[in-house]
Amino acid sequence: MELADIADKDIWVSKFKRLTADLEDVARQKAVLAQNHKWRDIDNLPKPDKLVFETWNAIPDVYVNMKKYALGVLSIFGSTYVCEQVFSNMNFIKSKHRARLTDDSLRSCVKMKVTAYSPDVQTLCAEVQE
Repeated sequence: MELADIADKDIWVSKFKRLTADLEDVARQKAVLAQNHKWRDIDNLPKPDKLVFETWNAIPDVYVNMKKYALGVLSIFGSTYVCEQVFSNMNFIKSKHRARLTDDSLRSCVKMKVTAYSPDVQTLCAEVQE
């Protein structure tokens, strides 16, 4: 019933059409930037998952069942992607040439590979120099 109600309201239909257009625009911009080797500019583009979640979060709580279902389905793909990414990185790290890695060192290498941490080197150096 909630889906039928959302589909019947022009405001929500237009919001999802706008989301589709935004996602296509981001993909197009990303392709152009990649073609021109402007890798840093790609990071400044809006994140597609953020756009999707913002759209679903904008829907009022009257449609709570629809929101729960949609967010549940959306989270499946994200968690599957992360899992595949970890296994892919683990296979790359522990190749036939690096087969002697212990589980602890492999775990540390995988954490370093999949974490988006970038230390503030200047602050760390200033603290060490003091």
